[in-house]
Amino acid sequence: MVRHGYGWWRRSVGLALALLLGNIGGVQPVHAQNWWPSRSIVDTPTAGLVPTGTFETRARIFPGGGVEVKLDVGIADWLSVGGSFGGLQIIGDGEVDWYPRPGFALKTRLIEETFTMPAVAFGVDTQGAGFYDEGRSRFQYKSRGVYGVLSKNYDLWGDFSVHGGINRSLEEKDDKDPNVFVGAEKSLGPVLALSMEYDLASNDNRDDGAYGKGRGYLNAMLGWSVAPQMEIRLVVRDMLDNSEAVDPSLSDVVVDEGWGREFTFSYTESF
Repeated sequence: MVRHGYGWWRRSVGLALALLLGNIGGVQPVHAQNWWPSRSIVDTPTAGLVPTGTFETRARIFPGGGVEVKLDVGIADWLSVGGSFGGLQIIGDGEVDWYPRPGFALKTRLIEETFTMPAVAFGVDTQGAGFYDEGRSRFQYKSRGVYGVLSKNYDLWGDFSVHGGINRSLEEKDDKDPNVFVGAEKSLGPVLALSMEYDLASNDNRDDGAYGKGRGYLNAMLGWSVAPQMEIRLVVRDMLDNSEAVDPSLSDVVVDEGWGREFTFSYTESF
């Protein structure tokens, strides 16, 4: 049985996305040529690409001594490719629990942002987040899989960006439903930015005593551009307490309830 207790929240998110992606009164759109958008918020992608001839490396440190390293390369103005790998217990003692395989990412932007229209991108990303549950053949937070996303930027006392998309994760053993996600980013002066994303998690809401409770995942991120090529991010994950403690008989790994805290370090360079 799928839980539906948060229908009001889902309808509100959908209405907000429809308004934000339109022409909001009093908010002037920024032309896409004057703006390089972020490539992702926390887990959800944007329509932004790594610039051509540029690579971005990113290291994420998460609970359980986990570390994930990712590399994205801008191949063309409309195409980027990347790979990632990680595991748990990399920081700390005990045996390292590596992910079963590297992740792969590809993103192509089909439509460039204009003064009135959002950018449109499609892609695939097989890298999930958190630990990997061998019994259910999935990550704690499922990979995005195949997705499409819209992004629009506005000049609202600095940059204000909104994003929304739909995806189908490739981790379908426990739930095969398509999923919807939205996000927003706001610059706070020249070096800080605050971002939030909401993942409906309609592909992770089965009432089976494991993982999602049906509330979706609300994550927030504070980014600090230490230098033009370097950024540090503080992430607060699962602010709706959607993660559920798992019955050991149903899963290989026990999930802790409550907010998660992560750090991400990224570096961008041309080649």
